[in-house]
Amino acid sequence: MIADNLRSINERIVRAACRVGRDPNEIRIVAAAKGQNPQAIREAVQAGITIIGHNYLQEALQVKDALANETVEHHMIGHLQRNKAGKAADIFETVQTVDNERVAAALNTRCQDNGRRMGVLIQVNLAREPQKSGLPEEQVAPLADYILKLPRLELKGLMTMPPFFDDPERARPYFAGLRELRERLERDGVLSPDMKELSMGMTGDFETAVEEGATLVRIGTAIFGERQ
Repeated sequence: MIADNLRSINERIVRAACRVGRDPNEIRIVAAAKGQNPQAIREAVQAGITIIGHNYLQEALQVKDALANETVEHHMIGHLQRNKAGKAADIFETVQTVDNERVAAALNTRCQDNGRRMGVLIQVNLAREPQKSGLPEEQVAPLADYILKLPRLELKGLMTMPPFFDDPERARPYFAGLRELRERLERDGVLSPDMKELSMGMTGDFETAVEEGATLVRIGTAIFGERQ
């Protein structure tokens, strides 16, 4: 089932990319593993998944141990508290949800201690939803400047979670807004052209996100089915 689901998702990504003249190879799937058992995640990896997204550190540790012999990246896609940043720097190749200097500094310090470099994305709260993490867009440039001075972190781009809508077209302005923000930061010299990652779109709206420039789509239910 998982392999069939992934085949369908990849076909939908290709069609969405082609509708707007994009190269489908620019888009990667992040398999959102929240609540999934290691065997299901292993099946996804064997079916072609190369990035696993985690919301919780303890789950990530268990999954990483179970997939120790697989070639796969582990990304943090849930909110990260500063007091857990040290452990996160031991586990993940990329943290997609950095939204303040304290977390960035803690990640950098731990990476200095363990001799690693890690990727980070800045989480942007374009809708300014108080219940969600992320920065308002006017605060992104100062945080980007700060991260770029940290020698052990590699700023790769931006991430967002729009409000939940039944109609994915209602999420389109937020996806377009993140792309436009990244383009503006590049024009202003804050981001370089290679800091191009846009992590946006989930099971219900990833095709719209691809049409608006997503390079990473975080998909759980469409791969694994509903969580038990």
